Amino acid sequence: MAKTKSRLDKTTIKAWKFYDTWRKTGSYSPALKDKIKITRLGWDHLLNPKKRRTKVQKIRRLEALPLAKKLIENATTYQEYRQKLDIEYYAFVAEMEGKRIKVVISRKNKKDRAFLSVIVLR
Repeated sequence: MAKTKSRLDKTTIKAWKFYDTWRKTGSYSPALKDKIKITRLGWDHLLNPKKRRTKVQKIRRLEALPLAKKLIENATTYQEYRQKLDIEYYAFVAEMEGKRIKVVISRKNKKDRAFLSVIVLR
């Protein structure tokens, strides 16, 4: 008997298709005036972070990936900046399609900027 897929499994499969396509093109950020790489680091951070996430949190983040892409490509300013050792973090926050989201971009050793995470704030 075939086991039915969980909501998290279905969401992960759909999100990976989107993410994999996005990885091939990347995004340009007008706010950072730079190309943003979409790497395995971001995917791994969404699903297997150091801090444990519930299934619901993972689903919400995966479903917000298209909004994250849109925010990176349309934002003209970033709301937060911090630096920890040799890593810079930039965050964009916006209300989009009824959700308040935060997108985090990281940059290590002044190299390429990369998508790190999307957080659904509400």
